[in-house]
Parts: sequence; structure tokens; C-alpha cells
Amino acid sequence: MARVREASQVFIPETPYHVVWLATDACTARCLHCSSNSARRSPDELNTDEAKNLIDQLTAAGVIDFGISGGEPLLRRDMLEIIAHAKMRGMTVGIATNGAKLTPARAQKLAELGLDRIQVSLDGFADQHDELRQWPGLFDRVLKTIRTGRDAGLRVHVCCTITTLNHHSLEAFVEFLSGTGIRRLNLSRFVATGRGRNSLDPGDGAWRNIIRRCARLKEQFSGRLEITTHLAQEVLVDCEAENMPAFAGCQAGRGQGCVTADGAVLPCVLLPIKIGNIRRAPFREIWTGSPLIQAFQDRSKLQGACHACAVRERCGGCRAVAYAHTGNPFATDPRCWIPEPQRDALQ
Repeated sequence: MARVREASQVFIPETPYHVVWLATDACTARCLHCSSNSARRSPDELNTDEAKNLIDQLTAAGVIDFGISGGEPLLRRDMLEIIAHAKMRGMTVGIATNGAKLTPARAQKLAELGLDRIQVSLDGFADQHDELRQWPGLFDRVLKTIRTGRDAGLRVHVCCTITTLNHHSLEAFVEFLSGTGIRRLNLSRFVATGRGRNSLDPGDGAWRNIIRRCARLKEQFSGRLEITTHLAQEVLVDCEAENMPAFAGCQAGRGQGCVTADGAVLPCVLLPIKIGNIRRAPFREIWTGSPLIQAFQDRSKLQGACHACAVRERCGGCRAVAYAHTGNPFATDPRCWIPEPQRDALQ
């Protein structure tokens, strides 16, 4: 297990417990919000042996949860072999897919390997989802994939990215999803990175209401559907998060990390700042030796209103949003609604 250190009663892992690998840049969809800007396969993506070596590096660093995303990771012909290696190394493993196609045979093989979860993207009702994903009919394909995964005994999750297209109908959409048999819903914040454009952002002023609604949905559907958000400001509106001593808001450079298709290491899936490459140095060495990671782990390095805020250790703002808006990952998170003069008065 990775060592931890304590800062203001919040434990900070020396190395992340969860890492997402963007297994390929190839994708069958052309989603308007794609943070990876995925389309065609990169000629220099990690091969099978390198992918296995990445897994070995991560387990040696103390990483326990391995998320596989993309692009569309199921396009890789060696994906089953790679998952098998991660499971052999004792990791919990999840795979994220656009849900365009999952055959019963492939679903059964994933279940036999012990895949811990399969996450499909579903961003609202049919018109909303298909517009965002630029694929008419994809909504119906995803519903079929959900059924196929469940029939094979897989734990199926849904990820919904909140945008201008769907935020007005979140409540109705969650009610719909609760009847599909999925186990977890992740309401993910939109960040204007990769192909994502500001026109998809509901706007800084709208996020307070969105975050509060997410907290209410989490409470409303408790026991029926597990809802997560990964929203840094959750501690301001969610009593459950507020009462969790270990809740630390933004996990960029802390509890999570990312490795791209060609082996570059990032502090977060949505924060495209390269700190090294696993082809040239071990993951642990890259992570623990990075000045950027060290700064993320010390929130006194934050700037502006986030630096002055009394709950910075429990929130920290979203570093990806700050970077997307300003080019500075330590800047104030513009989506926070607390007026700057009041931040130092928070208890």
C-alpha cells in the first residue's frame, strides 16, 4: 500500500490509488465534448507488452484500481489479455465504453475474466445523447449494451456528462435510468478541453444549482441507485460528503492519475499537462518526482480565491476547470459560487 501523509485531517496518498489508462485514441464516435479528442488510432500507442508493463509499474507504485478508457478501448484486439493481466496482478478493473456494441460473447468473456465494472456513456435522452455523440441511434445501442452486460452478470455503470444539452432534464433522466438496472450513475462535470467547447458549458453561474440538484438526486435515489459526482464543491452542499473526514474534493495529482495511449502521465483525465512518460521512467518515479504533483498535494500553492478559502483542503476547486479557463491549474475555480470576501469566513 502507498504511504500517506496528513494535511489538515485530510489524507493524501503518496501515489494515486486509481489510475485511468486511455488505451487508444481510436473511436467509432465523434463526441462533441471528447476530452481525448479521439478519432483515429495513434501509431505510437502502447503495444500489448508495454500495456502489461504499465500495469506492473502501477501495482509496484501501490495503485489498486485500474480504469481503462479511450477512445473506445474495446476496439483493441488485445483488451481481454490486458484485463487478464491486471486481474492477475490483483487490481480491480473497470472499462469505459461508448456502448455502441457489446456482443453477448464479448460480455461473457469480460465476466469470466472478473471485470469489476463496465461503464457506458449515456448523456441524457435520445435526442440529447445522439446530438452530443454525433451518432443517430446510439442511445438505443447503449440501452442494448446495458441489457447485454447485465445479462452476462457484469456490474454496469453509466456516466453522464452534464452539458447545456441535458442539465435541464437531469431529474427525469435519473428517474429513467433507475429503471434500467444499472448499479451506479456518475454525473460528470463538463470541462472544455480536447474537443470540448465553451458552448457546451451551462455557465459558471449555473453550476451552483446543478451541484445542489446532484446532491438532492444522490439523497433521493439512495438505496435505489448509487450516484457519484466527483464535484469538488460537493462538500459545500452534501451533508454526507461534509461528514466524511477523508473527503478532499479535487483528486487531480492526489488520489487519481491518468496515462495516455502513448504512455504520457497526466495528473487527471481532464487535465492535459504531461509530467513524464512511462516509456522513459517508472510511474512511481514520475509521480513522486513531479513538482506539479507535489504542488497539487500542497493546497497552500493554490492561488486567488481558492488559496484564501477555509475549505480548500476539503474542496480545492476543480484544477481542470481552472486550467481550461485560464491556462493556470492553480487559479481560482470560476464555477465556485462563494464570494471571495466570504471564503475566509467559512467554517
